[in-house]
Amino acid sequence: MTEKTIASNLNNIESIEFYQQCLKIATEKDDLCEQTKFLSKLGNAYQSLGEQEQAIQCYQQWLEISRNSGDSDAQAKALSGLGNAYQCLEKLEQAIQYYHQWLGITKRIGDRTGEGIALGSLGNTYELLGQYQQAINFYQQWLDIARLIGDRSFESIALGSLGNTYESLRQYQKAINYYQQWLDITRLIGDRAGEGICLSGLGNAYECLGQYQQAIEFYQQSLKVRKKISDRSGEANVWFNLGLALEKINQQSKAINAYCNASRLYQEMGFDTNVQHCHDLIELLSPKLALLASGFGFWRRVSGLWQVIKSWF
Repeated sequence: MTEKTIASNLNNIESIEFYQQCLKIATEKDDLCEQTKFLSKLGNAYQSLGEQEQAIQCYQQWLEISRNSGDSDAQAKALSGLGNAYQCLEKLEQAIQYYHQWLGITKRIGDRTGEGIALGSLGNTYELLGQYQQAINFYQQWLDIARLIGDRSFESIALGSLGNTYESLRQYQKAINYYQQWLDITRLIGDRAGEGICLSGLGNAYECLGQYQQAIEFYQQSLKVRKKISDRSGEANVWFNLGLALEKINQQSKAINAYCNASRLYQEMGFDTNVQHCHDLIELLSPKLALLASGFGFWRRVSGLWQVIKSWF
């Protein structure tokens, strides 16, 4: 856990104590407006701490008060919070029920932005359930709304979600089509993090199609972006995927180099399982490299390289 995360958690704990005191006072005064205000804040704070059951209790009380007062906007927000909390608990069917109620309210009050987010949340939950066609249906509706209201950020996320879902269905050409549109928008709006993820997605899709050279080109582009924005976790994953693609075209020495780079980053982040996986792949590749090298009279060089590689672990 990083210092930033610890500080954030401490702030949330302090906030919860304050909100609880405020809620108590509002309840004693029978001030429903203040009660809903602090129930929403408490729910959000508990959710940030990962205490989903506590968050659900707050959101449920917020929802009941909002329904009694006829506040549709507050109802929508409370239903959204409930859906998110149940999704975090992996109670996906319950999450879907709340998301559908949220969607219904957004349509009724004409909240197109909220409607889009609700559709995206439904798409994401159906994707988690493995119900990909349902997910695609909701993502497509979200994409249509994002384009209608001119929200490039939401359009970008919807396109990425569609690409990812088609990739799960092994419809790689369709995935590539959506990833390419996603890439165009990330570059248009300057979303470097999204650009890096999208380039990796394109690499994955082309690799699945057996078009390894194109996959390698997209992975290399993704690496440049990840390094630029200091996304070390993303960079490590791309190095690993690049190694797999290089193996497929029998570039063993370059694959070993990619796995070593991935391993170094994983080790710095404390991802021991990933480090071991890289080490295992390097050990599998090294005899193949030695066999190839022996026929060209430079085994001594390769042997020396392997000793250096082993010293990294």
